[in-house]
Order: sequence, then structure tokens, then C-alpha cells
Amino acid sequence: MIFMVTQWIPYHKTNEWFETFKKVSGSLPSYIKKWQMFSTPDKELGFKGYNLIMVEKGNADDGIIEISKLISPFWKIEGFAMKIEVVTGLKDSLKIVGKSL
Repeated sequence: MIFMVTQWIPYHKTNEWFETFKKVSGSLPSYIKKWQMFSTPDKELGFKGYNLIMVEKGNADDGIIEISKLISPFWKIEGFAMKIEVVTGLKDSLKIVGKSL
């Protein structure tokens, strides 16, 4: 299962975000196979972050709980916003429409 967490951090809150990030970053449970982070400026909204998180098959429930626990400290930052989505790779997306490569 792949989750995409999109988050927005106001520009003037980046120091607060970084301090929180240092506190929550560390080891992940073994069922979270990969966690990649990307960011870009998003006009007046601040930095927009993309987190692509690969969770081992059969561990989606545990994965979403762990992801939410790791992100929850950021909710205290004024102006922080986020959303979590389930995304699929190309092969699975093609299966949905009855196609294959």
C-alpha cells in the first residue's frame, strides 16, 4: 500500500516545523518499507511537502496509525495543514481499468 501525505507549512513556521521534525524522526516500524519526502514553495501558502510512504502488504491499518502518530505533533503548529491519500502504482491502476502491461 502506498500513502501520500501532503502537508503545508507556513514560511514563518519553518523553524518550528524543523524542531518538531527532529523530535519525531527516527526509526520506523519494519512494515514501513520506504518514506520519501519532497517539498516545493507553494505561493503564499508556505512550503508544500509530499511524503510517499510504502507500507508492506497487509499492514495498511497499522501503517495509517503509525503515520498519523508521527505527524500528529505537527498539528500544534499554527497554519499547518495536511491530507492523507492512498495512491496506486501504474500496474495496479491498470488492473482497476481491466488492462495490463
